[in-house]
Amino acid sequence: MSQEPVIIVQDNRGDAPKKKRSRTEEKKKDAPNVILRPESSNLLDDMLYPMTAEHFLKNHFRKDAVCINRKHNKQAGNEELAAYICDTFLFGLNVKEIFAETSSENVFMWLRPPPSKTNSNAALNSVEISDPESAFALHQSGSHPAYCRAPPALEQLLVGSLLRATGLGGGHYHPPHADVVTIGGGTTLGRGEVELFISTSSSSSKSKDNGSAKKHLTGWHTDFQENFTIQLSGVKKWTLRRGRVRHPLRGTTPHYAREGSVIENQLKVARLSCMSGTTTSQETSAYGFEYGENNAYGPEMTITLHPGDCFYFPSGMWHKVETVEPGISLNVSLMGTTYAKLFSDALQHLLVGSDEGWREIVTSRPGGEQDAAKHLESMMSRLPEVISDFVNKGGAQNILPPALQYPPIGNDEDDGSEGSIDEASEDDGRENMASDEEEEESVEPIGEKEEAQSDDDNSEDEDTPTSGIIIPMDHFVGPEGWSCKQPPNTKLAKNPLATLIAMEDISQHLDTAAATTTDAMTASSPSGKKYILNVNFAGNDMYESYIRVILETEKYGPMMDWYLAYEEKGGDFDDDEMNTNLTLQGPPPCLFYYGYLSWVKI
Repeated sequence: MSQEPVIIVQDNRGDAPKKKRSRTEEKKKDAPNVILRPESSNLLDDMLYPMTAEHFLKNHFRKDAVCINRKHNKQAGNEELAAYICDTFLFGLNVKEIFAETSSENVFMWLRPPPSKTNSNAALNSVEISDPESAFALHQSGSHPAYCRAPPALEQLLVGSLLRATGLGGGHYHPPHADVVTIGGGTTLGRGEVELFISTSSSSSKSKDNGSAKKHLTGWHTDFQENFTIQLSGVKKWTLRRGRVRHPLRGTTPHYAREGSVIENQLKVARLSCMSGTTTSQETSAYGFEYGENNAYGPEMTITLHPGDCFYFPSGMWHKVETVEPGISLNVSLMGTTYAKLFSDALQHLLVGSDEGWREIVTSRPGGEQDAAKHLESMMSRLPEVISDFVNKGGAQNILPPALQYPPIGNDEDDGSEGSIDEASEDDGRENMASDEEEEESVEPIGEKEEAQSDDDNSEDEDTPTSGIIIPMDHFVGPEGWSCKQPPNTKLAKNPLATLIAMEDISQHLDTAAATTTDAMTASSPSGKKYILNVNFAGNDMYESYIRVILETEKYGPMMDWYLAYEEKGGDFDDDEMNTNLTLQGPPPCLFYYGYLSWVKI
């Protein structure tokens, strides 16, 4: 890895004189469209050109910052490259419209530090303005730079596309501001935001008092997200340096003015990162959240971003940013669930289902019979056996079934979700479904979002257990490259974190009014019986599942009912004869993909 923090790549499109090309040459895509389109399926390639996304992910992602400098003149196309985003999604960079349509609840306005605090590391103060009109008036005065999230449509496209391209969160994304049904909902592994940083005309003007520059500057800090920046207008200067802590935890950003309680949290989180042994230095005890030699290394490096330039910088890299010419920059911040969070949720699910003692409320009366520490010690002594049994039944693949490792399938949009922003229709709504004639040619079948609806406008349809992604089991086709073929020396195993529920079991407990509102609440349909599959749901207080889908079948009904009955008896397919018979029957492929079944070593 290079000591210099930034890899600079020049995009020289337009330098070579035009010449007539052969038909073969014309068919080759030697350069992407000069216009960046958030809805493009090749967005990351387009942003990084002439570097390929494949090269970036293999050699630089989460290692180096990468700056793509365009030709800084109108003839080279950099103006047009950013213009599509500006005109189509950002109202021609009309700040008043942006404030009115932001995804944020509030617009944040930066306050300039007092004249006595003009050093580059002075802490920033900001205020939150809930009224967009007031925010615009303050910004228009020329003294308050601002930032807010992009409008929902743009945020959804950029975050969804870049999560898919990078694989962060398995490429999964649940847009928080759209009516979209996904297999994970609130537990979806990938998340992200798109922020707009809007400087003012006085950000680079001269002070009337002493003629000194009053450029807006954010001091040295690090981010815990993976970041992609597009300079839409204006010019910014970035200075960067490598940080010593890899994969920093959230909560250590040091460049805002803070209260004592906030500083305490930042310090304890920063020190936890050092104690984990994930720093690049042998000396970890001296690490703090302020910029210095103890937590940064290598040379400082400065780059300048002009309109159309694209820039990636990894989490944990120190940077400061200065406005050279007023304008607007767009930053996509990608984040997601950590391995620690994923595993700890699964472990809690496993424990509360394995022994009633783990479900007991902590009770302690010193000197009496209730000694909480001794009880916990007794429970923990059995942990190795519980975990060993879990590993033998699939372990990691139970926590991360294929459905969480592959990007969502059956979605024509690049928003990272299984469902559609618009309501799914009967014609375009079924995930992984193909007719008998089309099944062999199907590559990326489409998914369906089905929602229970009521004639009552005040009904709480979002809470009904009968809404969700519908999987037609009989015609399921997984993503390219995935297979559920049995490997040698393996046997069938049921995921201890998974459970099936027949839709009829829910329907029979609904009151009469609710049970007759729509076909979505019925146990069967013209397409067959329905079952709900939930995977890894007992690790949070709301019992939100990492995977939740509705399975629909005509063909596999008897087999699914057998699985249900056996599960209710606590069966786990350990009997050799039974396991062989189940294997010979050919279990439905979608049960492997969504994590109910797996192959484990004998």
